[in-house]
Amino acid sequence: MKNLRAFLLVSAIATPCVATADIWAEREALAKIESEVAALEALVSAAEAQSNPAYRTTFEYRVLLADLNKIRKGITHHLTVPMEPVFPSTIDALSSEYTEVSKK
Repeated sequence: MKNLRAFLLVSAIATPCVATADIWAEREALAKIESEVAALEALVSAAEAQSNPAYRTTFEYRVLLADLNKIRKGITHHLTVPMEPVFPSTIDALSSEYTEVSKK
């Protein structure tokens, strides 16, 4: 019985520490994702500079950059104001329309 009480006491004390550690691990992971998205934006800009608008089918780099920016801003907002409630009407949908076919 003493072992059970000791186990329950240690569990009760350790649980908040584990939950706090998980919050900081999540925030660290989100910060890394935000950094990677910023790096992707640079890669997309470099690819856009190499594209040829004369092709019949072109990739919509501006649309992709706008979507990446939405993702990065959403992560940044969460990291700066994590307790603010999220309402579905305030979430911007991603476009996913990245290809345009010209009608020549």
